[in-house]
Parts: sequence; structure tokens; C-alpha cells
Amino acid sequence: MELSDVTRRRRMVRNYTDQPVAADAVERIVDAGVRAPSAGFSQGQRFVVVTDADTRMAVARAAGEHAYIEQGFDPWISKAPVHVVICASKQAYVDRYNEPDKGGTQDWDVPYWWVDAGASMMAILYAAVDEGLAAGFLGSHALDDLRSALGIPAEILIAGIVTIGHEAPDRRSGSLARGRTDASETVRWDRW
Repeated sequence: MELSDVTRRRRMVRNYTDQPVAADAVERIVDAGVRAPSAGFSQGQRFVVVTDADTRMAVARAAGEHAYIEQGFDPWISKAPVHVVICASKQAYVDRYNEPDKGGTQDWDVPYWWVDAGASMMAILYAAVDEGLAAGFLGSHALDDLRSALGIPAEILIAGIVTIGHEAPDRRSGSLARGRTDASETVRWDRW
């Protein structure tokens, strides 16, 4: 599939069929996240891939899926056959930028571990579409519950969860009513 097709087809899907996702497809999708750029090649992105049904239910509870269902949406988190929890190790960046060829992180205005986690997320979302699958991203604000459910160490930062599966009809988010902002409002050429 061409990249332009992938970018046009990608959307946040919030409902999946019961059809499983092939393990080799999951490996290719996660590999795309691993290969995403990282500042100074720090490689601080970390991933927890969840396919076990009971663990996916624990993730759904930690992410507050019940409140989502109460709003009339499908149980998309627990139903998704694959979760990829995107994390980052800030320490990997601190360690890398304390090496002789770098200047430390003390002057950073941007926490690049979050930038790189976002790059991994986007790579995973695109790779899922390229595999003929659907995916959605959600932030989990009950991080301690998610840490506990997955055994994520306290020093590892959690960016959110990508759900992956075969798309089923879903109720679209109210955010779509806003429509896509025209490029003339968001893109500047040569100067602001």
C-alpha cells in the first residue's frame, strides 16, 4: 500500500470484530514503533504488547472503559484483540545525552521522550493500516492502575494505548463534527 493511501485511510477506530490478529502482523506493527526516530538515537521508547484476553480486560478497567460504554459507545478497549501500551524511559535520554558526544538534557525545552513516543505511536497506527487492520489511540489517566495491571515500573512513563484489530462498524466520535482544519490555517511557507 502506498503511504498516501495509508495516511488517507488512517482513522481512530473504536470497535473491532472478534477476528484475531496474526502474530506476525503484530510483530511487524510493533517493529514499526521500535524503528521510529528517537532523539540522539536514545531509543527510549518502550512497548507492552497485550494479547491475553484477561489482561486486555484489566487494561480496559484501568482505562475507564465503563464510562465510555455508559456514553453509548462500544466496548472497544476490551474487545480489541491487541493493545500496544506506548511508554518511554526518560532515563534512556538522560543517559544518552550525558555521553561525551552530547550536551546533556538540562537545557531542553522539549521533553523529547514524549516526542519520540508520539513518533512511535504514529508509526504503529500507520503500520496497522498497512497490514489491512484498524487501530485507535487512547490516553489512560489512571496510570497507577495500568502500571499495576501490566507490571510497568514506576520510572517508565506511559504515553497511552493503541488498540489494534479488524474494524467493525462504530459510533464516530463527536470530534469529527469539527471537520479537518484547512491547510491554509495550519501550514506556513518560509515564514509565519
